Amino acid sequence: MVYRPAVADDALAIAHLHAKSWQENYRGAFSDRYLDGEALNDRQEVWADRLRDPLEGQVVLVAEYKGKIIGFACAFMDYDPLFGTLLDNLHVSREVQGKGVGRQLMSRVAGICSDQCLKQGLFLWVLQQNEAAHGFYKACGGEEMETVEGCDIGDRPIMKVRYHWPEIKSLVVRSSDKNGVK
Repeated sequence: MVYRPAVADDALAIAHLHAKSWQENYRGAFSDRYLDGEALNDRQEVWADRLRDPLEGQVVLVAEYKGKIIGFACAFMDYDPLFGTLLDNLHVSREVQGKGVGRQLMSRVAGICSDQCLKQGLFLWVLQQNEAAHGFYKACGGEEMETVEGCDIGDRPIMKVRYHWPEIKSLVVRSSDKNGVK
């Protein structure tokens, strides 16, 4: 397993994984028309842009196994004055979920932020219906803060939940931690 910063050539693989994750987890929140016909093009545009012209404070990491991207995380450091860094995306291929890849990506993002950010918190938004993600974030120590309606992704309003970690160092997995993938 290799964890590394994403490069522009990773945009298509990240977009495919992102769209597939939405198709697997967001069915019913977004229309089938959007998930099956538009999500991939939408994600290709987003990732081509993000990796070609990164915003200040943007961190994108990938998990790669045998040359294939199987997970990625995207964060925006010091995004919010109250909550700190926004973990905007964390997606792992269903085939390797439960093997520590998501936790390792979060840990690596937290390590970078812990070294470079002024505000030491981390937060993210997850769709209310994504029960597996809620379980994962709670197991990682995230505090459920609020549920709001949003229209920032997809093709219809969604309910999303904010999780927060006030102390970002709590997410950094020690290399000897049995839950971390080396």
